[in-house]
Amino acid sequence: MIGFGRSKPWLFNMLLSLSRDIVLPVPHGSTWSQTDTDAFLQRARNAGVSKIGFLRHGKTAPTPENGVDFDRQLTDVGKEQAAAAGKSFGKDLLPFHDTLLASPAPRTMDTAQIFLDSSGGNASEVRIQPVPSLYDRTMQPEGSRLFRKLGYAPFIDYVTNESEDDRESSRKVLGSYAHFATKSILETLVTSENGSSTGNNLKGKVLWVVGHAIYLPATALSVALLAGCDESSTDKILSTSTKEAEGFLVDLYQSRVAILSRQHD
Repeated sequence: MIGFGRSKPWLFNMLLSLSRDIVLPVPHGSTWSQTDTDAFLQRARNAGVSKIGFLRHGKTAPTPENGVDFDRQLTDVGKEQAAAAGKSFGKDLLPFHDTLLASPAPRTMDTAQIFLDSSGGNASEVRIQPVPSLYDRTMQPEGSRLFRKLGYAPFIDYVTNESEDDRESSRKVLGSYAHFATKSILETLVTSENGSSTGNNLKGKVLWVVGHAIYLPATALSVALLAGCDESSTDKILSTSTKEAEGFLVDLYQSRVAILSRQHD
């Protein structure tokens, strides 16, 4: 049994519902069972996936004159950041799964494409699949209110906020986002199961998810718990403020989390 639920029951309870109606049976106790973890890992193994990477979009220009957040574009710096991500950690994590999941916003789609173009290897063969639920504006207006107050703070600052209203609202908003994002990941694994040529190769491939700031760690945390990562790994996600064109890597078979950082000049 994974003891994470006992040490942080509020976090377990927030994420417990994420899998209840997605793929895995969820126990009624305070921990994930080894059976739940094994079921998730078997789906990934069948799909040839050994790691799941979470990448935040690069630096973005302010909201344009039309006032539509969706239309915000990467700046030149943001494009350079996305390219640097591919040339640093991207190329070292090849091969990639043949589908990359991304928010449909231009800033995330462009980050994904530049990242793939700069990673080399089989990245040029990867199909970018826009997933509407990965767009952070789907969590509005409450998500925007929380962001105006807390900004790019680490995930833990949102869900343990001293304000009870903000704390509960954060858990609801971020939990909902993680629910839909995790569902998209699992659907991708299921779709890939029968067609994978990787089979039981433990090296496998990396399935990438490209999304937005504070919402991305919520999804990474959900996957880390399903993968059976221990508290030292999940604390990395909780305490890290995700930088532009950086993120997290969940190793499903080593059950650990790594921070993905670009090589800075």
